[in-house]
Amino acid sequence: MERLTQKVVDTTKPTGQGKLLIRDSELKGFGLGVSGRSKSYFVECRVNGMKRRTTVGRADLITLEDARAKARKLLVEMLDGFDPSAEKRNEKVASITLIELLEEYLQVRTLKASTAKVYRRVITKKLKDWLHLPIVEITKDMVEQRHRLLSSGSSKGTSGKGYANVCFKTLQTLLNYAGEKYEVDGKPLIAVNPVSRLTKTRAWNRLHPRTGIIPDYKLQAWYNAVNGLASRGVRDYFLLLLFTGLRRNEGSCLKWTEVDFEAQTLTIRRSQAKNHRDHVLPLSKFLIDLLKERYANRTSSPYVFPGRGNKSHLTDFRFWMKQIREKSGCNFIIHDTRRSFLSCAEQLEVPYYVLKRLANHTFSGDTLVPYIVVSLERLRLHMERITGHFLELMRVDQVMVSDGAADILQAAV
Repeated sequence: MERLTQKVVDTTKPTGQGKLLIRDSELKGFGLGVSGRSKSYFVECRVNGMKRRTTVGRADLITLEDARAKARKLLVEMLDGFDPSAEKRNEKVASITLIELLEEYLQVRTLKASTAKVYRRVITKKLKDWLHLPIVEITKDMVEQRHRLLSSGSSKGTSGKGYANVCFKTLQTLLNYAGEKYEVDGKPLIAVNPVSRLTKTRAWNRLHPRTGIIPDYKLQAWYNAVNGLASRGVRDYFLLLLFTGLRRNEGSCLKWTEVDFEAQTLTIRRSQAKNHRDHVLPLSKFLIDLLKERYANRTSSPYVFPGRGNKSHLTDFRFWMKQIREKSGCNFIIHDTRRSFLSCAEQLEVPYYVLKRLANHTFSGDTLVPYIVVSLERLRLHMERITGHFLELMRVDQVMVSDGAADILQAAV
């Protein structure tokens, strides 16, 4: 230990064996750190029983006298219980921006790719001017005003109310995560989520569940419009959705490895399923023939419905939707195919538990469910019934349910 002088500061060179610490004999706890890149003054002492060391300043930016004076003041504060390391951590936590929080959340949470895409889209597009703002600076007034603005309508002519709700439900989730994970001086970084203003003032937009289906009297025109599409892939995709009740992404992300021609089933993996469980669905003869034809003419893509260039799967259906609507006179959305499938099943008096299985819905709170095992073949009979009903309404000349199967099915019901 020696007294730090300007000469010592100027002449000391790094040893190449890690950081060299030279402690001052005059001011206990003060010293100089020398590494290959820089020289910095430091102070060190115990704070509440824990050894702490913090930088006072770089030797090329602050004089030795100023560093010693600053160190003396800092040491007094540390002896009184001030922890500069904790202060730095608090400053770092308090400066977390919205975009940093979003990226961290998407990294640590296991979300479906489609869900993560929605999170990223609504935050980066609708809260673009907030992205580099520390989250602690997001106020209730800001939330209320932006939600009202988004709810006033969009450039596409939609109401914007649903998008506004999704955007701020997402923000609420992110801020709840930050409130649980991060603390400043032992207190939550986000003590009160500013999005709670929308709940307290009842400002959330009231949205009524969609009930649209493809009506029976429109099914023939809809089928003819779909069957007349120039893209066979898009045609088969829409037919698969209608005849299985699959969700949009469940159908578009389907891979050939998930189609079993021997068992005549397809499997929606838990990574794609909404309830995060594998969903094995038996296929009707109509769909088996459709998929076999696609398989015989498949490309190098692993997807049943490959996108442009075989790099991914089909994603954008707006062009084709417009054609189907114009030719059929049916103003439908993609999810209407799922509602149509389940509505048809209910119309055919498919048993409740079978209907839930076909839809891949959970049975929350029903203690009887674990004791009921619905076989794939029982599901297949009902799939054939639903398919046959659709084909009859579409005036498609193909018998889907044999007399023998119909007799078995009637006994099962």
